[in-house]
Order: sequence, then structure tokens, then C-alpha cells
Amino acid sequence: MSVRRAQASSEYLLILGVLSAAILPFLLVLVWNANQNPENLAMVLATFSASRLAASVDSVGSLGTGATLRTQIEMPDGVTLTAAGHEVVARLNTRFGPIDIVSPTHFMMNATGFERITKQGTYVIDVHGPYGLNDTNVTLVLN
Repeated sequence: MSVRRAQASSEYLLILGVLSAAILPFLLVLVWNANQNPENLAMVLATFSASRLAASVDSVGSLGTGATLRTQIEMPDGVTLTAAGHEVVARLNTRFGPIDIVSPTHFMMNATGFERITKQGTYVIDVHGPYGLNDTNVTLVLN
């Protein structure tokens, strides 16, 4: 009777070993993907924020003089945001080097206060249309 118990125990150990060998590659892939996700999430947030600002600039510029819009963006950690000329640029520092995410606009713009965007968080930005008939710049102001 003890021989059967020993045989059953060794079969259970063999089954556990085979299952562990089969599951280990999947666990390694999951760990590798988990380490990649923070960078991917930061890239998605930066892309969304830049495109949202560009869309806001286009909307306010299309409405004309006196138009104002308040927009809210979510910025990840390690991203700097600039808006000048016809481009909103989010610069993301990755382990492969810096990546620029550029969202073009139809209207010239200038931004004030964007140098204060240094940490992860939610930021409120006022988008003001041109101030006069001869002015074509849309102004972005960080609150």
C-alpha cells in the first residue's frame, strides 16, 4: 500500500512540474508587459492631451474674436508640454530616449504658464480666441 502512495505522490509532483513549466513562459510575458505599461499609458495620455489642446485651439479659432473655452487635460509624469506656432508638442522621456508627440493646428497660437506643468496631474487651460480683427493668434493660459 505504501508503494501506491509513493507512486501517486511522484505522479502528482510530475504533474505539478509539467504544469509549472507550461505556465512559466506566460508568467514571464505578463511580467514583461506589466513593466511596459507605464510608458504606454504615459504615451496615450500625452497623445490625448496634445490632441485635445489642438482641437480646442481649432474650435476657438474657428469661432473668432472673443471666443473662450476652458479645457482640462491629464498629464502623466515626465512629460513637458509646449504650444507655439501651429503645433502642440508633448515631449515624453522614455527609456529609448525622448519622443515628441505633435498635434498640428490650423491657427497660430501662443501659450503662457506651460512651464509650470512639471508633475503628473490634471491641469485646466483657458483657450482665448483672437482679441481683434487683425489678430490671428489663439492664446492658451494655464490656470
